Amino acid sequence: MKPQPRDWWRAASVTRWQIPSRALVATVLLLAVVLAAAIIVEVASSGLRSLPPQVSAVAPQPLGNGLSRYFPRSGRATLGVSYRFELYTHCGLDWPQAMDFDGSFWDPIGPGPASDGRGNPPAGFGNPIDRGTITLISPTLAQYRSSTGTVMQWRRHPGPQISGGCL
Repeated sequence: MKPQPRDWWRAASVTRWQIPSRALVATVLLLAVVLAAAIIVEVASSGLRSLPPQVSAVAPQPLGNGLSRYFPRSGRATLGVSYRFELYTHCGLDWPQAMDFDGSFWDPIGPGPASDGRGNPPAGFGNPIDRGTITLISPTLAQYRSSTGTVMQWRRHPGPQISGGCL
């Protein structure tokens, strides 16, 4: 005698569970809210963030010889988080005020050159501004990825920068 095939679809059918309609609707709504919350948390944690607000507005101090002492203005960043960043590149990446991030100025350390040798940014960076991303890799190291995908690492500069203007 051959056993009767079980109709698994009918056995698992919601209509056979005899769940009250209100309970079913409440369960579906609860699951929808949990799913929406999970999606929002995932998008917020994995996407690029805007930079923290500036925390300082100290004016440059003229030194009397065409140079001025500049102080960083940027707010503190979170380690490992990528931020949208507009890098002023017109005078080269090695211009002392090019990178103000995480409450400090930063010095480019490579890979590759910091300028084209004539005071402009190297290949792979927009001019006069490049819109890329910056990530604090360690307390003393940051990584910038340009709009074209070129990567430059930066070392935290201790204290203010002394510089002439860049036109």
